[in-house]
Amino acid sequence: MREPNHRQPPFAETTVTSLEDIEPTFAPQPVEVAECIDDVHPVMAGRVRCRFDRPYGATEVWLPCLVTVRPRIGDRVLVQRVDGVAGGLVTGVLDGFRPRVEPDPRAAHVRRLRQDEVIRIEGDDGTPLLEMATSESGPVVRLLRSDLEVAAPGALKITADSVELRARQGGIELAASEDVIVTGEQIRLN
Repeated sequence: MREPNHRQPPFAETTVTSLEDIEPTFAPQPVEVAECIDDVHPVMAGRVRCRFDRPYGATEVWLPCLVTVRPRIGDRVLVQRVDGVAGGLVTGVLDGFRPRVEPDPRAAHVRRLRQDEVIRIEGDDGTPLLEMATSESGPVVRLLRSDLEVAAPGALKITADSVELRARQGGIELAASEDVIVTGEQIRLN
């Protein structure tokens, strides 16, 4: 006579008498709508916490977003099931209750400069064009060619607490196709 195998759990008794008595399990849809309940993941960038209201109750999960999608708390988001991405992918914002905020530009390359280092940009022939360095008074940008043109297809604005233009040799020429307006508390000429 064989000994019973005690490793297997005993069969549980059930009162189900027909297939109609079994509640169907909820199968997630290929595209769902969820609510963003947290827009800053504690460790990973580009993830938001979403709440799904499903027939068996609410489910909350952290999901990755497309690079251009920036949901905020309270936004309804579109979540798409994608092979290889557990839980789904946030592909869009249906509506938002907070004003849209443009994403901060992401630095493509960051280089820390020591006091004795510079960043130099050269032309394809090796000619130095521009150099950036640090100094005690702040950053310094040096243009290394004798002639330079700054051109913009639209308006060009220079904004700072104070601006100083100084010519080491020669004069300063201002030319405009329309009026030249000089505004200041006092204007001193020579």
